[in-house]
Amino acid sequence: MNFINNKDKVGSSIILLAALIYLNAAFDIPIHQVMGNEVFTARTLPIGLSILTIAICLIQIFLPAGTSGRETISDEIAGFNWKPCLLLAGLMLIYSLTFEFFGFALATFLFLFTGFSILKERRFLISATVSAGVALFMWVVLTQIFDIYLDTGSFYRLLAGG
Repeated sequence: MNFINNKDKVGSSIILLAALIYLNAAFDIPIHQVMGNEVFTARTLPIGLSILTIAICLIQIFLPAGTSGRETISDEIAGFNWKPCLLLAGLMLIYSLTFEFFGFALATFLFLFTGFSILKERRFLISATVSAGVALFMWVVLTQIFDIYLDTGSFYRLLAGG
């Protein structure tokens, strides 16, 4: 079985490329001068995760491929339902574009609620409750625990008059 037709090796190569890009970006994370000599900084976790991912991908790529019962890439994706996958990818793009206008809380709620709908969850009250709970939980963790500023968005300022 050649490299291009082995789904595990192709997948590992794609993840390896993403990990290398992530590692490069991790070195660009600014470190405050006071924290410069600390053992754990803002760069520690991203660099560690990317190095671990690179190591695992290289092991997957260079170990011999097992051929027993393995399907080719074309066999694997033959019956794949692409519509939800593409809709979720488009939803992520829309989420990133509307983040500044709606702000974190509302954009995240709408993203999760719409994602549940794409995944055919028809219990809208449960979807709304879970979406609101996750968005609120993430807002509390990011703003109150990690002290990260999250903009309320232009939509809130339009409604609040500020």
